[in-house]
Amino acid sequence: MIIVLLGTFPTAFERPLIEIDRLCREGKIKEKVIVQSGHTLFDSQYLVMRPFIPPDELTELYKEARVVITQAGTGSLIKGMKLYKKIISIPRLAKYGEAVDNHQEEILHEFTKLNYILPWTEDIALENVLSQIADFKPSPYLSTKQKIIDYLGEYIDSI
Repeated sequence: MIIVLLGTFPTAFERPLIEIDRLCREGKIKEKVIVQSGHTLFDSQYLVMRPFIPPDELTELYKEARVVITQAGTGSLIKGMKLYKKIISIPRLAKYGEAVDNHQEEILHEFTKLNYILPWTEDIALENVLSQIADFKPSPYLSTKQKIIDYLGEYIDSI
């Protein structure tokens, strides 16, 4: 099963669905595809569209999924990385009205560099990324939250 996460930002994000739907129609994706579509309306006979999925159910879908395809928002990415999932990520882009800026491109670049995810960008076909997913071994996610807490604690103690 593939889970697709478009995020909850209140604008449509059809680009990934158009390509995923096409690959399903052509028989190149044969497994079930569940989409948390957020504010994106998209008609498909191949994709199971769900606007918003409750957090507990979403966690179970992450666990069951063979692949997570997601927008490059930190919430969706980090949840998948913590569960050591194989993630393909596509950034929402301002030029298409999908976001207010291109911060998701920066997130995508950094997480790709750390080998947490496989990137899906305009110059890379999803079919090519999917062909790499079986051999992709993501790096275990290392949170820096504790380092930040320790640093702040040391700083506060020093003043």
